[in-house]
Amino acid sequence: DLIRALNPAAPIALSDGSLELRRETDGHFHIDAEVNGAAVRFLVDTGATSTVLTRDDARRVGLDPARLAFTGRASTANGVVATAPVRLARLEIAGQELREVRANVNGGDLFQSLLGMDLISRFSRVTLEGDRLILTP
Repeated sequence: DLIRALNPAAPIALSDGSLELRRETDGHFHIDAEVNGAAVRFLVDTGATSTVLTRDDARRVGLDPARLAFTGRASTANGVVATAPVRLARLEIAGQELREVRANVNGGDLFQSLLGMDLISRFSRVTLEGDRLILTP
């Protein structure tokens, strides 16, 4: 309870190894992760095909948006935006570490980095129970 009070986006590890997220006041699920050693707060977005970093988050994890090739395109609620494909050397969520993770850097004005279906689908089960999102390894 103390962890949840201090950091609502902190996933809680359940006894079976699952991660529990609580819906936040904005109505969405968020999760804090460590990317290349830097803290990044993600919006859990089942409508996003891939994991996407904002340009600011890309800088914080050691990527220089000015040196990236924005060769991709993504259709968003705000129209089509350019994206730059990248590989994240290390991404850790609640002690679960992933290496060489494919992601994109958004060339538009994205308000928050997105944890997309490419990473969500690595869990064997995703369950929504009221205000709880449970990710089972």
